[in-house]
Amino acid sequence: MRKARLENFDIYLKEQLKDEKLRKLYERECAKVALAQKIAVLRDEKHLRQVDLAKKLGVSQQFISQIETGEGCNLTIETLLKIAKSLGRGISISFPKPSKRRSCCLKVT
Repeated sequence: MRKARLENFDIYLKEQLKDEKLRKLYERECAKVALAQKIAVLRDEKHLRQVDLAKKLGVSQQFISQIETGEGCNLTIETLLKIAKSLGRGISISFPKPSKRRSCCLKVT
């Protein structure tokens, strides 16, 4: 029964994403959520609280919260580099072709 609902939603979403404006907003939000989740996971793997990461970056805990919830500002490359470095990571950027199955084309690894 649940599978049918998900399939119905997939059909509905596919239809809605034919609208170019909505599709662009959807892709942007998918990218923000993927990035936010990845930062939160990496922070958690380092056993850091938001306040700990904030101190390392010289920003407020609220700023880290906004990043991890995908709210607020667009992150700059400089900020992403600082976050990555503070988590013992680097940054890799690629431009993959979007798959037919997924309308969101950001892959965060």
